Amino acid sequence: MDIIKKIGKALAKSKAKLIMITVIAIFCAATIYAAAANSYTITLDIDGEITRVTTMRESADEILSHAGVQIGEYDILDLSEFSDGTDSTIRIYRGYNIKVLDNGGEAVSYIGNGSVGLALLENGITLKDGDELNCSVDDRLYEGMEIAISRAFPVKIMADGETVTVNIASGTVSDALDKAVIAVDDDDILSKPLDTPLEKDLLIKITRISYVERVDTVEIAYKTVTKKDASMYTDQSKVEVKGVKGQQTITYNEKFVDGVLTESTAINTVVDKAPVDEVKVVGTKKRVGVTSGIALANGKKTISTLTPPASLQLDKNNIPVSYKKKIVGTASAYSGGGLTATGKKVRPGYIAVNPKQIPYGTKMWIVSNDGRYIYGYASAEDTGGFTKWTGNRATLCDLYFPNSSSMYAFGRRSVTIYIL
Repeated sequence: MDIIKKIGKALAKSKAKLIMITVIAIFCAATIYAAAANSYTITLDIDGEITRVTTMRESADEILSHAGVQIGEYDILDLSEFSDGTDSTIRIYRGYNIKVLDNGGEAVSYIGNGSVGLALLENGITLKDGDELNCSVDDRLYEGMEIAISRAFPVKIMADGETVTVNIASGTVSDALDKAVIAVDDDDILSKPLDTPLEKDLLIKITRISYVERVDTVEIAYKTVTKKDASMYTDQSKVEVKGVKGQQTITYNEKFVDGVLTESTAINTVVDKAPVDEVKVVGTKKRVGVTSGIALANGKKTISTLTPPASLQLDKNNIPVSYKKKIVGTASAYSGGGLTATGKKVRPGYIAVNPKQIPYGTKMWIVSNDGRYIYGYASAEDTGGFTKWTGNRATLCDLYFPNSSSMYAFGRRSVTIYIL
């Protein structure tokens, strides 16, 4: 029975202890919860290095002191993103001793904070288009850092009818073209090689060279082939086969310099239709009895082969000084063989007339009124075919010529007949 009582007392004490422990645990948990509920996280950004601090302190100074962070004389404390009692950010830009070498000049010492770009801005050092640094403007500063600035200079590029100016601090012609976004083809001509170092006011001229193929269709001239025919007289000819032009397609490679055509070279020729040669037949037979005309004092020759009498005198214009009468009218030329109406063999000088107007055997001197022909001394020996024409064609006579070519050349024209 005593044993049971002892066990009972022991259980009672154990319950009391358990209750006490539970109460203490609950109190501690509540305290911890309350503290956690009142704390917040501050992000410390010190020159890009991030540290996060959980705190219940409110002021920035307390938070920095709690975090063991000190602010130097030249450091910059940026609280633009800090709000006490809430999750926020405190930024610190440490101050560094730096040196700046501007365009090859002597190094100048400055105090800078944060990045290279910010340090230059703080110290009134501006960068213009094309200026180059030995580092990036986003690089973080460090103690003793040396920043070298290469200042840009103008370079001119002439191309496509325009002049472009680029500002660049270093490099070659190739770099200037890249900056100006100007492409150069393999055929183009540069006034300076691509690897030429740049210098102030350098002028780069680009001559554009382009090649274009052009196709053209052109005619092919036919050739004239001459055949001889002994059955035809030397003053006779005829076309046996009429010539026909051919056609060909020619491809040209044309060179343009700055848009202007300077060369055109045929690179391919295709004959679409071959030409047909013209065949011309010419006579080789000489006419018998045809002699040359009579030479006059001034060097000209008559068509007529008749020798004028010694009594016939001509003035400086080859006109008879003395004559019976003058008749003006139209004469026609004719040629060929045969006999005259008076039974004589035809020859230059024997002319055909209307015997009712000009009797057979009449001697005369004939010239064309355009001054081109001196038919010369002539005799009426034949009857002109014009006498059978109906209507008035005003033909005065037919003049005999030694060949068809001279006959066709004379044709019909106005003449003056001087009756001797």
